[in-house]
Amino acid sequence: MGAQGEKKFELMGIPPEKLGRQFEQIGERKFRAKQLMKWIYAHGNFDFSTMTDIPVSLRQYLAENASITLPEIAEVAGSSDGSTKFLFRLQDGAYVESVYIPDKERGRHTVCLSSQVGCKFGCIFCATGKLGFRRNLTSTEIVGQLYLVREHIRVGGNDLTNVVFMGMGEPLDNLDAVLDAIRVMVADVGFGLGHRKILISTVGIPEGIRKIMQTDVRPKLAISLNAPDDELRSKLMPINKKYPIRTLIELVPEYAKYSRRWVTFEYVLFGGVNDSLEHAHKLVQLIAGLPAKVNLIPYNEVEGIEFRRPDDRDVLRFQSYLLANSIVATIRYSKGRDIHGACGQLAGRFVLKEK
Repeated sequence: MGAQGEKKFELMGIPPEKLGRQFEQIGERKFRAKQLMKWIYAHGNFDFSTMTDIPVSLRQYLAENASITLPEIAEVAGSSDGSTKFLFRLQDGAYVESVYIPDKERGRHTVCLSSQVGCKFGCIFCATGKLGFRRNLTSTEIVGQLYLVREHIRVGGNDLTNVVFMGMGEPLDNLDAVLDAIRVMVADVGFGLGHRKILISTVGIPEGIRKIMQTDVRPKLAISLNAPDDELRSKLMPINKKYPIRTLIELVPEYAKYSRRWVTFEYVLFGGVNDSLEHAHKLVQLIAGLPAKVNLIPYNEVEGIEFRRPDDRDVLRFQSYLLANSIVATIRYSKGRDIHGACGQLAGRFVLKEK
């Protein structure tokens, strides 16, 4: 079954096919991987000795040579609106944040996950971007966040329904780990979520979008647009200088066809910056006819960042203009503002403690 005393291999956050190959490498049948995953994700059982449908010899081997690693919950902060922010301490001492967002009216229980420690893209309105970049998360660390938040949800009698990659970091800059994490989420022996229940939010990296379309996963896609032209977007999001808007727009029909879902353009509204009717008109001209919708997000003010939240009347006026011009547009009033868990606010106080 392989030499003992080697570095332990990880079981948490490893997708079925990859874990199956690892089992074959130690002389075991591939299907044992799915049996093990069912114990971990469906039963919450990390004790190999009690996994009764797995041979005793394999249980003993796993006890000596395998690990099931979860991050440590460092802090939990509850919001007045029902959302909860989690600060996780990772094995190397780094910190990341996740947010649980309930929507009981629609029966949704969403978890917002981080994919990196910090972020390298430096959007000037984002708290995480101010931290700089430390490292990518592994699929183990991504799925570990989800597992622990799901356990929290279940204590309250609810269960996970949706996952969004909108936390710290840029998912398409750590795509291999994100894809492996998604494969665990959609596996029937994992979290059992449908592909349409998972959304990746990105600043817009064309090669990353194309890479997803070459895989076996079909998450929904949200592109953080935030401006209707390159001049303004480049000021807000430096990545636009490398990947201007047209490089993203041309991929929208292709990705919508691949995922069988419309693409979402996220448009954070900043008071006096990008919220005028002129901006709305330019946005209509830019995206008219695309299989896409717009999610308008009033900015959540962040200490030390010189942007202000727009007036509610300006938000409604902007939405009304889009609707009047046949653009599907919704307003997302982010939850967790009082615990700094809303869109653009995630920046763990200890996230780069050991940088």
